[in-house]
Amino acid sequence: MSSSLLIAQLSDPHIGTGPGFLGGRMDTEKALHRAVAHVASLQPRPDLVLLTGDLTERGRAAEYATVAAALAPLPMPVYAVPGNHDDPKVARDALRRCMPVADDAPGGACCYHVRQGGLHLIALDTVVPRQPHGALGAAQLGWLAHTLEACRGEPVLIFMHHPPLPTGIEAMDACSLMAGGDELAALVRGHGQVQGLLCGHLHRPVQMQFGGAPLHVAPSVAHQIALDLRPGAALHAQLEPPKISLHRWTPVHGLCTHLSYVEAFGPALPL
Repeated sequence: MSSSLLIAQLSDPHIGTGPGFLGGRMDTEKALHRAVAHVASLQPRPDLVLLTGDLTERGRAAEYATVAAALAPLPMPVYAVPGNHDDPKVARDALRRCMPVADDAPGGACCYHVRQGGLHLIALDTVVPRQPHGALGAAQLGWLAHTLEACRGEPVLIFMHHPPLPTGIEAMDACSLMAGGDELAALVRGHGQVQGLLCGHLHRPVQMQFGGAPLHVAPSVAHQIALDLRPGAALHAQLEPPKISLHRWTPVHGLCTHLSYVEAFGPALPL
């Protein structure tokens, strides 16, 4: 039987926001470097890292060069998907190590399938060019159906940027996955061995169920969106302590998700 895996999920670094971002109170480049250093320091060390989108603020080549430099110290495999702030084509060209796009990817979509230990990892590209919301079109859903069929009876983990369900944060729900969600849920349910779906975009940790599988939205490694569930509430950024998601997967028990604070609170105290 396959051994366990430890997966670090980083999301929404938004590299390229500039020194004046949030009144100069948030340096997203430093935040990504701190998150990467935190991953490298973890014991046991994660087996792989997933990046769930919005790697950059404007999708420029120079921003992806900064991302690549920040990720370079990580010795484990790193896999990424684009978010609505990214340019998938520029990202693919700049981050070939992190985006091994499938030869049969439809319409240039940044989707792919890799295997790590006993777990299949499937990356989906939910980007709608120049739009904040996401979508999965018929071509990519067809590719996913074919890929899941090839993984029939084996455990699968899907990762993408836009969450496919509302969370009650209305301003973010309005720009989440707007098309293809029902079809995605049916494919997840039909496969029966999807261990989970990992998303970004919301800048908050959120847990849900989708298609009979657990769905986790990771916090940003930089700034968070303030938790405000009032109808019509405006969006506000909040400088909460930065966190990453840490997923422990075993073939017997599936996915167990923890939040790991990037900044130390001091030494652990014996009890």
